[in-house]
Amino acid sequence: MGFLGFGKKKDADAEKQFQKNLTANEFINVRDIDGCVVHTKDNKLFAYIKIKPFSLELLSEEEQRLRGKQYTAEFSAITKQYKFFSLSRPVNVSFILDNLAAKNAEAYNMKRKELIRNEIAEVNHYAMSGDILEHNFFIVLWVNNKQNAQKELLKLAADVMERFKACKTEVSLCSESDIIMLFNLFANPNYAHLEDDDIKEHIPFVK
Repeated sequence: MGFLGFGKKKDADAEKQFQKNLTANEFINVRDIDGCVVHTKDNKLFAYIKIKPFSLELLSEEEQRLRGKQYTAEFSAITKQYKFFSLSRPVNVSFILDNLAAKNAEAYNMKRKELIRNEIAEVNHYAMSGDILEHNFFIVLWVNNKQNAQKELLKLAADVMERFKACKTEVSLCSESDIIMLFNLFANPNYAHLEDDDIKEHIPFVK
């Protein structure tokens, strides 16, 4: 019966208590993040490549066909396992808000200020509602943790990135801050755009 997911009430209560006592570090599989490499508790090393999205609709049918043949030729030669996934999150509009705030500070005409403030309110509304999403695309690579495993992983990542570049696709190897944001995005996509790797401890004061 335990195989099917059922068990004694005592075992179920013990499992609930165990889950309550788990800390975040114990719950996840990550043991350490060393630069662009993730070390996991099951003795593997992971690297993440972020792919800059582009629109195939901007290409002609012939260009789309050639691009498809390029991808097939490049990636059919890869023998290592990898995973591709996409995550969505609300669009980061902080740079738009900063630009509007600067224009509002420079404006002297009251009507112009009112229009800018209305625009700021509208952008904030879209940002908080989550109606406008951006898609983030990633390739996940991994190797078993053995001698020279990190060197092998980084070599594999470099090879994959070169193949993307040969297909005229912009990619980048995720840094430590990128990986942390990726994990936040995976766990909490509604708020991941608010995360910032430049975090300083301070005590706020009300003047």
